[in-house]
Amino acid sequence: MKNLVLSLAILISLLGYGQGSEKEINEHVWKPFTKAIMNHDVTMFISVHSKDLVRAERDGKRVLNYEEYKTEMEQGWPKWKESNKKNNIQYTFDLRFLERISNETQAFEVGYFKNESVNASGEKRIGYGQFQVALRKENGIWKILVDSDSNNGRTITEEMFNAAKAME
Repeated sequence: MKNLVLSLAILISLLGYGQGSEKEINEHVWKPFTKAIMNHDVTMFISVHSKDLVRAERDGKRVLNYEEYKTEMEQGWPKWKESNKKNNIQYTFDLRFLERISNETQAFEVGYFKNESVNASGEKRIGYGQFQVALRKENGIWKILVDSDSNNGRTITEEMFNAAKAME
């Protein structure tokens, strides 16, 4: 009986820690990540990534390191921001989670993201993708260590996205 009580106490504490990690990861990574994308803020966006980053663009069959990824963001995002402003395009980004696993210093998360843009005429374009990330706590702050995404052959649907768990 003592072993059962001890096992349950350990399980409950581990489950509680996982939820604590999720909240911490949301604050350190996903909230600034989402805000940075919506505002085309390269500095904020790259700050949530580890300097040891491995960025796998599965659709493009490319792997980038931190410096390569940062350089691409610095070159592309200002043009993207200016184009959206010039063409009066409203852009939103959202993500949902399928799986979130963590311990005190490492995490692995899988989910879907949604890109939506609405032009001045009200025409809406929506795209979905799937992400897989490994995160690491560095000096007390969660960072994206490995980031991989794909549109999965454009097979991700609105229903799949909506069925995944929203960030709390």
